[in-house]
Amino acid sequence: MTLPLDRDHRPPYVQVAEYLRRQIESGQLGPGDKLPSSRELQEKFGIASATVQNALRALKTEGLIYSVSGRGSFVRRHEVDPEGGQAEGGASTDTPPTPADDRYFRLAMEVEELKHDMTIMRTTLQNLLELTQQMAKHIDAQA
Repeated sequence: MTLPLDRDHRPPYVQVAEYLRRQIESGQLGPGDKLPSSRELQEKFGIASATVQNALRALKTEGLIYSVSGRGSFVRRHEVDPEGGQAEGGASTDTPPTPADDRYFRLAMEVEELKHDMTIMRTTLQNLLELTQQMAKHIDAQA
């Protein structure tokens, strides 16, 4: 997928920010979800790293995302205003993630690690099953 540069005369970083903003607003990316990596976005849209960084910076300025060094960028939870509605744009980018954001992030990372561990265990169990079946065939062949 490339950006429609010939049809959309906005700067590429604005187009990428708009794409990610729509995913957030539509719920495809929810609070605490990790955004695609910079490399993934570069490859998806055929753009430079600086363009991706500018797009992410724009979303941070809007308060839609926050970044954790070495981990990536994540969708910020929408803040609720005192009258019970959702505040526009969430929190300021100068504000570090709240303790709740930090806890949510840590739990999300734990879930991702557990999913990875489960995948490894599934593969190991499949390999053990195949070995057991091969051993049974070998024993049957010798009997």
